[in-house]
Amino acid sequence: MPRVLIPTDEPNFTLGLVQGYRSLGWDVTTGATNFNICAAHYDLIHFQWPEEYCGWRPPTEDDIANIEQNLRWWNSQSKTVFSVHNLYPHNGVGHPAYHKLYSAFYQHCNLISHFSQASQRSVVDEFSSAKQARHVVHCPPNYDVTLVRQRQRGSRRAEMGIGEDEFVILVIGRLRSWDELKLIQTAFDLAKVPRKRLLMAGKFALIEPPFRRRLHSLRWNLWLKRRRAVVDTRYVPEDEISQFLDSCDIIIVPRLAGLNSAIIFLAMTFGRMIIAPNLNSYAEQLAGSRNFLYQPGHAKSCARQLERAAALDTDDIGRENATIASKWSWHEICRKCLDAVGENQSPVRFYQAK
Repeated sequence: MPRVLIPTDEPNFTLGLVQGYRSLGWDVTTGATNFNICAAHYDLIHFQWPEEYCGWRPPTEDDIANIEQNLRWWNSQSKTVFSVHNLYPHNGVGHPAYHKLYSAFYQHCNLISHFSQASQRSVVDEFSSAKQARHVVHCPPNYDVTLVRQRQRGSRRAEMGIGEDEFVILVIGRLRSWDELKLIQTAFDLAKVPRKRLLMAGKFALIEPPFRRRLHSLRWNLWLKRRRAVVDTRYVPEDEISQFLDSCDIIIVPRLAGLNSAIIFLAMTFGRMIIAPNLNSYAEQLAGSRNFLYQPGHAKSCARQLERAAALDTDDIGRENATIASKWSWHEICRKCLDAVGENQSPVRFYQAK
């Protein structure tokens, strides 16, 4: 049985990747520590988040040297694939140390894997080492593994004190900047939607000096209280996510930039309508659907899309989204990667950067 190592400790998104390889008859090992051990034989190494190997912080020169040494060793032993999730780590956009770190993976891996054509274009434009790399573009991922783990499906509004006649706007996931918070606040306040209600499921995760963080947290929480928002800031177990998704009418993606958003993949899988910023990857992944796009960073544009959505049958659009997501497949993603590195018999088209 062929063996693949996915050297990460990420516990949720990675489950689909593991299942995809297993569906193709591969034995799967996970764990970030394996990257540094440099032992055992695997036919394939599939990397996810480079910043995990330097403690999720900007790497030092020594960190980069050690990581490059490990990359060379693994590349001499196995075929290597790097999945592009972000152009830069969150809260590290344009950081020169992160640029060096990501460049090392583009230079040393046999294949660069993308969830959209826009992702490949952005990477090649930003990283010179990616221009000579071999790239493959495949479908986005879905969260079917999460979907089947749910303890209970269906609206839980009554338990949360939300009326069935309220228009529920869900914001789920970590909020990483004050600008994201201001976007949500202003768009919600501007939207002329009768009986609107905000449902928050996520953490306030700003990287700021302690005093500024406390001040922003106080202002944010006071605003939420005045708007009667329903808020859950705990870590939500994988098998309880549906209580939020099934209880909303629409989901906002409040990102200001980025290549991919797990919010989109999650919402599509669970059959919820989405309002997302009109960024290249997001627009590509939502093309052909009836979801709405707003001008990135513009609260007024987001508010107008909320007003449009409130006049529609969002449940019907959500069902269409679930159908689209059911055609996204981790099995297909893994198959394309294996084909591209020569581990499967059936060939797949390569996307070679120019």
